[in-house]
Amino acid sequence: MPAIHDLQRTRQVHLDFHTSPHIDGVAADFDPETFAATVADAGINSITIFARCHHGLFYYPTKVGAMHPGLHGRDLLGEQIEALHRRGIRCPIYTTMAWDEWTADRHPEWSQLTADGAIAKVRNQREDGVIDPGGWRYVNWLEPDYLEYIEAHVAELLDHYDVDGLFYDILSYAPGCCWSEVSRRFRAKHGLLDRSHASYVKFRVLAQNEISARLTAFVRDRAPKVSIFYNTGSFCYVDSRYTIRGRAAQQTHYEVESLPTGHWGYYHFPKLARQISYLGKPWLGQTGRFQKSWGDFGGIKPVPALEFECFRAQALGGMVEVGDQMHPAGRLDRGAYALIKQVYTQVAAAEPFYRQSTACPQIGVLLAGVPGMDEKMTARSESGAVMLCEETHYDCAVIDDASDFSAFALVVLPDTTPVTAALGAKLRAYYAAGGKLLLSGTAGYDEAGNWALDFLPLQRGGGAGEQPVYWRIDPSFAPDWADLDRVIYRRGPAITAHGDARVVVRHQDQYFERTDVRFCSHFQSPPLPGDPVGPAVVLADRWACLADPVFRDYRESGTLVIAEVWRRLLEALVGPPPAGGRLPGTVLSVPRRRDDDLLLTLLHFVPVRKALNIDVIAERMGFAGEVLTFDRPVREVLDAETGQPLPESAGGGFELHGRGRLLLRVPGFFQEAV
Repeated sequence: MPAIHDLQRTRQVHLDFHTSPHIDGVAADFDPETFAATVADAGINSITIFARCHHGLFYYPTKVGAMHPGLHGRDLLGEQIEALHRRGIRCPIYTTMAWDEWTADRHPEWSQLTADGAIAKVRNQREDGVIDPGGWRYVNWLEPDYLEYIEAHVAELLDHYDVDGLFYDILSYAPGCCWSEVSRRFRAKHGLLDRSHASYVKFRVLAQNEISARLTAFVRDRAPKVSIFYNTGSFCYVDSRYTIRGRAAQQTHYEVESLPTGHWGYYHFPKLARQISYLGKPWLGQTGRFQKSWGDFGGIKPVPALEFECFRAQALGGMVEVGDQMHPAGRLDRGAYALIKQVYTQVAAAEPFYRQSTACPQIGVLLAGVPGMDEKMTARSESGAVMLCEETHYDCAVIDDASDFSAFALVVLPDTTPVTAALGAKLRAYYAAGGKLLLSGTAGYDEAGNWALDFLPLQRGGGAGEQPVYWRIDPSFAPDWADLDRVIYRRGPAITAHGDARVVVRHQDQYFERTDVRFCSHFQSPPLPGDPVGPAVVLADRWACLADPVFRDYRESGTLVIAEVWRRLLEALVGPPPAGGRLPGTVLSVPRRRDDDLLLTLLHFVPVRKALNIDVIAERMGFAGEVLTFDRPVREVLDAETGQPLPESAGGGFELHGRGRLLLRVPGFFQEAV
């Protein structure tokens, strides 16, 4: 059967098969027709299968590397391809880059090295803190001989099979492990030999760009139509030279690996999806069927959890993909595919609803860091901003200094966003054209520490630190919160505003900062009585500034006063959200546009920390009693699944019913008012 190059395969599975050489009888129970029938019955139209795994072993007869000894010569890859193609199912082929134990055993000189010369290795830590034995060693894919080995392996695939696509996994470096001879030569070529984290990040990105360009050219010379994807991690910076944009020309699509019950959690995916969906290529959201994470044999999650994970990716404009791992004997888990079928049946039924629709975000959230900054902390600021947008029902996109700002009613600079030269020019032009800005913390300085937003009537001062401070809200801004001192857990620099700006929140100090010899009670000291000491939040007609790093604070602590001030600032700057302003924050509301119609997805699934380190979604939450409102007159709202109009509420708006997911259409929502 010929290869299948249709990228628009909307219901996918990523099938791992990292099988130890100590296991015999590999694929002993594999039946290709049963395998393909199981995949087809689950509604899957694309499944990534495996040529070579992290153990470095091949699953087809090879003259390049080592075939898995437990296969005893069986062409497991070829049998899968033939059976899947007979049913019209696409099957890109997986191979690995940095994690390859077979190569690491035979060529330790090809290893990635730490600064002290140790071989880089994954250290899996258990919940009790004990380091698991085992763990993948990192091979350095800059090594010329290793690259030739990879190319010979890929050429073998292209020569012997009908290849739909290629998935290159772990085109990555272990953190800071750039000290082998070949890495030092590459760094010297690019002037990156110092020990700074910034130089390491730039080295990593430039190396990924160079090698992906080489591998893509190698494939394109032999197979111009195959899909190509490099799985490299999702480090993102406001400086677009060092983001995933650098590999855009080398791959056909993006895959957002984010297993919520693994270490990613449920708040990792929204930020990445809202960035990648605006990069101009097809993309898919990759979750897993596992209770925990990859390789969790026997682990399976509740149906509502997989529903939410797939429905969310679909609503945000992506295709959906579920990760699985086949048993060494060659059996697919019957329960896992029953789970996938139950969810994919619903995904397939909703596909016509989303067809030919486009996203319509109102808020642009800038990324919060550049190479050299602490990615964990900047990611908290970015995620906090996205969380607040979602909880208040303002749709958003995550952007960098190469993005087009013109479509956004408001651009947000969260907490630490540095202003690159490219970003500074765009912000100045955006504001001059009538755009609106909101910034917090130390956002707005250039990389040298100079204030870069001098077109705003705003001055910044000292006083930033890790100690808490208190907010006191002006009664005219939020009467219910007036005359109450509410803690903010990290203080930002002082602000002074001029022109039309008014102070809506003021700082109130503690009695004193906590030390080993001077402290009060269990945490921060209480607020001092008396008058506030200076502005904490200022609001003007087209901009607002929050002195403190509120988005990181919200991600870390969920501070209620931040959510309330954020909501009131956005209402003042851009008005109420177009749809869903009265819905609870637990409801995810995603708008899309088709012609003049608004397509609205409402998802109500609540992750619960019922396990020590895993958030679990075990139930679909109800909509009964909730009212859907809009920022403009709306004649009717149609349930897209039944075609029936929603009943109007006595107090205005439309009554909601059902559980889990609602797909709604508002005819003519985007028509100009007459």
